[in-house]
Amino acid sequence: MTTLSVDQAIERSGCGISQYTYVSASSGIFFLELLSLVSDGILLPIIKCEWNLTSVQASGYLLSTRVAFCLGGAVGGLVGDKIGRRKSIITGLIFQILMTTIALNCYTVVWYAFFHALHKIAFGVIMPSAQALALESCPAAKRFLVKVVFGYSGCAGAVFGAVVGGYYEYFGWRKVQLLVTFPCYLALVIFTFLDSSPRHLLVRGKQKQAEVIVKKLLKRNGKRVDDQFCLVKDSDIRETPGSYRNLFSDRLARHSYKLMYIILMKGIFVSTLYISMPYLLGSKKEEIDIPNHSENCYSVNSRAQSKLLTAFLPDLFINPGLLIVAQCYGRRKAISIAMTLSALTFLLSVLLNFGSSAFSLAIGTAMAAITAGRGVIMLYTAELYPTTLRGVATGMIWVTDNVGSFLSPFLAEFVILSAPRLFICIAAMGIGVSAIIANTLDTETLNKPLVASISDMSTKKEVFTV
Repeated sequence: MTTLSVDQAIERSGCGISQYTYVSASSGIFFLELLSLVSDGILLPIIKCEWNLTSVQASGYLLSTRVAFCLGGAVGGLVGDKIGRRKSIITGLIFQILMTTIALNCYTVVWYAFFHALHKIAFGVIMPSAQALALESCPAAKRFLVKVVFGYSGCAGAVFGAVVGGYYEYFGWRKVQLLVTFPCYLALVIFTFLDSSPRHLLVRGKQKQAEVIVKKLLKRNGKRVDDQFCLVKDSDIRETPGSYRNLFSDRLARHSYKLMYIILMKGIFVSTLYISMPYLLGSKKEEIDIPNHSENCYSVNSRAQSKLLTAFLPDLFINPGLLIVAQCYGRRKAISIAMTLSALTFLLSVLLNFGSSAFSLAIGTAMAAITAGRGVIMLYTAELYPTTLRGVATGMIWVTDNVGSFLSPFLAEFVILSAPRLFICIAAMGIGVSAIIANTLDTETLNKPLVASISDMSTKKEVFTV
């Protein structure tokens, strides 16, 4: 009889069709996340025009979407640890598709905002489980590649959102938004046929189901499997899966607070700049279309749109580069480098002319660096926290990210109308402090096995030794 732990089984399976399927399906969720974020910024002036909203009302609308996404992340992490990653994703996708369809058929701002917020809640529910499901299926040495794929998917979503934004005026924003929901249907079909996470099944006491899935995983990757194959737990699981309280236990509190501060800075500054990008890069008079000669009614034309795309180009290089650093030199150093690069590039952008191509590239580099840093933080979080808490830990990161972005709709108006250079200087300082905090993280997870429970963290000290 062959007896393996789940870590040994996944390491033996290597990377094959099973892992590619998990990662490809989950990366589609990250594509949709950035597509949604960029679309919110581009749609804002159109929605202001259609319903004659004031700047405060429009900011309130955007705030409702961020609050909803935050609530979804909190619930999603909890649900993913309780009922399973796959079930959480499928439930969220069904609800998301339904709410999106209803929202696009609403012609009053109150009802549209309400159902759009419900759509964001569903989106938030999906995100923690999508990441956990992909990372739990991969060998330790290949986890960084998962985040590379996620990063490129997010970049592709942002670029696609910018491209699609140019067609809102021609075809109507409702029709275009309905079209871009198609990937949700595709993701729903794929996740319906995917297997659950064997790690999660094992900590929930479903050993037989976990063994069946691990056997499938090994066979699909061309590995020999003994008919008498047996999967064993590394240790007894004593805590209840999905407990936010355990995130701040003595063992984990120091990590949780530091990671929350770093991701809070990203949420505040990058979300604000994402919303403000169409305005900042299309700030010249000849680059703004004003179809109704109204202060609130304008859209980004092709020249401003090209600058928006330029701002997303650094993502293509910084994201994989930073993750290679994370794999070669460790997660903590990569996070620190990302925050340092972002802070320095923000300061550089202040010296450039707003609306210029150089400014687009500089601000895009700063945003790409901190966004790539978030990718490493998500990887670090998934590796640091045990399987019983992986969903809620990832959910904590999503929640903190979106708590920071609560201010972004109002700060966006501040950036556009008042003092953009001052805001960017403040962003550089806040993110610079994040770089210092990243250097104080005392745990490295590079090429370490994923632990199942907090008790494993006590017994497997080698996993958490720098």
